[in-house]
Formats: sequence, structure tokens, C-alpha cells
Amino acid sequence: MEALNTEPIRKLLVPLDGSLAAEQALPYAEALARRSGAGVILLRAVPEPRGVPDPIEAHLREVHEANEYLAEVASRLAAGEIQVETSVPLGDAVRWIAEEAQLRQADLIVMATHGRTGIGRWLYGSVAEGVLTRSTVPILMVRAWQMQPRWEALAHAPRILVPLDGSAFAEEALPVARRLADALGGELALVRAVYPPSATLAQEWMVASYLAEELETREQEAEAYLAEIARRLASEGRETEIYVKVGGPVGVIEAVASECEAALVVMATHGRTGASRLVLGSVAHAMLLRSQVPIVLTRPQHLRRD
Repeated sequence: MEALNTEPIRKLLVPLDGSLAAEQALPYAEALARRSGAGVILLRAVPEPRGVPDPIEAHLREVHEANEYLAEVASRLAAGEIQVETSVPLGDAVRWIAEEAQLRQADLIVMATHGRTGIGRWLYGSVAEGVLTRSTVPILMVRAWQMQPRWEALAHAPRILVPLDGSAFAEEALPVARRLADALGGELALVRAVYPPSATLAQEWMVASYLAEELETREQEAEAYLAEIARRLASEGRETEIYVKVGGPVGVIEAVASECEAALVVMATHGRTGASRLVLGSVAHAMLLRSQVPIVLTRPQHLRRD
């Protein structure tokens, strides 16, 4: 059965700040654009000049430098027959990344997790965290200096991994994953971690038997849940692999991502304001810190309206 078509991915927004670290997002954007046929919007926000003798001159100089920089980057992408636009807005980067993505109807923001202001600030500070709390558009987060860049995996029928925990919240990642799979000619894989039961729930004499039975029950429930999701996807013409493993969610997701050679992991995130762990959720927070696979974070529809 041929898969039901989703909305194509037409535009990717790539925020840059002039640093090599931020440019680590470019190979991923280029691979996505080549595979999906999407255009690329390069954005570099110019902060309002403060504390300088001639703010107008300083502003014009920074705008000129930003335009020249983006023109050079655009020429490299255009050489690969990718349609490129550039944007140099004046003001706060967080505001303009979120607003330009919406105004230009971008389908995905592709950004490195740190830039010129350092890993802490871009990863969980004013830029990445702020974009997560404001953006209505899914965000592909790329670790700037990861050991083994994974962008080449996007070029050939990539496998897209979706961690699920049985909640409707986690399932909000599925439409984004389906859309990416369709745009890239890829396949879906679902994973659910099963926590081992605690021995404190049983009497000492029956601990071994109880734990084995309880673990088997949890594994069967997890498999049945993923099988039902896979059945729904199969009715749309999508063959989907399912994985159930015992352990904490982060370790399980990492293990399955390696086992199935996932090119992307797609997860739902709260996108709330506050500390990084609360903004992302503890699993997404840990995955961004540890994962060698790029993470796509999406906010559920009801949170985008907040």
C-alpha cells in the first residue's frame, strides 16, 4: 500500500550567528533540502547597538557584515541547486527566529545547540531555550561538535525514531515524524522503555517470581501499545519497526537509535519557560546532552497556543 501523503516540507529556517559552531547546522539543512526539495532561509539577527558613540554607523556596519556573511553562505548552498533566501532583522535573535519561522511559513528550524555565546547559552539559555518556548515550528537540534556528524544518514531513506511512553503527549511527535519520513523517503521506528518493577512491592519469598511476571506483563503491554500504533501507521501504508527494551528511557532510546541506525529522533517537548530541565522535560534534556543522533523537538498543538 502506498503511504498517505502528508504536507510536504517546503522551507527550512537556519539561524546563524557568524560562528563555526552555529554553521554545524548547515550540512543537515543542506541534506534535508536536497532530499525533500525544500528551500532554505538563512537568518542572522543584528542586535540593537548599545553603548557606542555612533549607534547608526555601528548598526549599518553590522547589517552590512551580516548581509555579506549570509550571501557567502547562500552562494555555497545555491551551488548545490538549493533555493536560498536570507534575512537580517534588527533586534533579539530569539524573537526573530520564532517570528520569521512563522511569517515565512517555515516547516522546520535547523539550528546548532551552541554558537558564539558558548554552549550553555545556546543550548539552554537565551537562544535555544527561548526559541523552544516561542516557536510554533518543530526544531532540529544539532550538537555543534559531536564526535560523528550524522547528516549523511539523511540522504538515503533515513530511519526516524519516535520514543513513546503511552501518553497522548508523547504521541504528538508522530505527525512531525510522519511528515519528515514522507519528505525524506524514510522509515519510522517506535521505541518504548519499560521500567523494571521494584522488589519492595513484593514479599521476600515471592520476589523473584513476582518480578519476572510483572516485568513480562509490562513488556507485553508496551509491545501491544506500540503494535497498535504501528497498525494505525500500516493502514496509511507505512511499515514501522517497534522496539521494547527494559531500562531507563534515555539509555533505551540511545541503544535503539544505535541498533536501528536512526538518522533522527523526534520527541514532544513542553516548551515552558524556566530551567532547562523543565523547559524540555527530563528525557529530552538528557538526550540533547548525550545523544549523537540529532533531535527534533516539537511542542504539542495545545501548548503552541499558550
